[in-house]
Amino acid sequence: MNWLSNNKYQLYSLDCQRWISDDAMHSEWKSALSFPDYYGHNLNALNDCLSDLPVPIVGGIALVLRRFDAYSKGAGAFAMPSGCSEAEVVLDILAHTSRYFLLTGHRFFTLVQTGDPTANYGRLGGASAQWNRREWLNKSRGL
Repeated sequence: MNWLSNNKYQLYSLDCQRWISDDAMHSEWKSALSFPDYYGHNLNALNDCLSDLPVPIVGGIALVLRRFDAYSKGAGAFAMPSGCSEAEVVLDILAHTSRYFLLTGHRFFTLVQTGDPTANYGRLGGASAQWNRREWLNKSRGL
């Protein structure tokens, strides 16, 4: 953490043990990262707002998720339609965001601390082909 701070990274530390509900988790994201008032308190909004962060060219952003195991065994254990837990989806969003910023020449990464030595969050950051932002809507592609 000292090295990151000394090298001009913006550090954000979130205590995942406080994420006892979706609202608690999203409220902390909003507060810690100064998301706009219209933040939707859902995973799609989290994905959108993370990719809109102003990541500096010098240094970057480093997120520190403390006690992630408390969240992944509690409120984050909820199974999503994809079959992954909500906690895995959050980590996948962060992996996707990191890759997006790297492609634009910015550094954004996440350090995940867990007290569970058997923690396993599966395969994260799988990337599939996606439409660019101008063609994302079906009507923009003539459909």
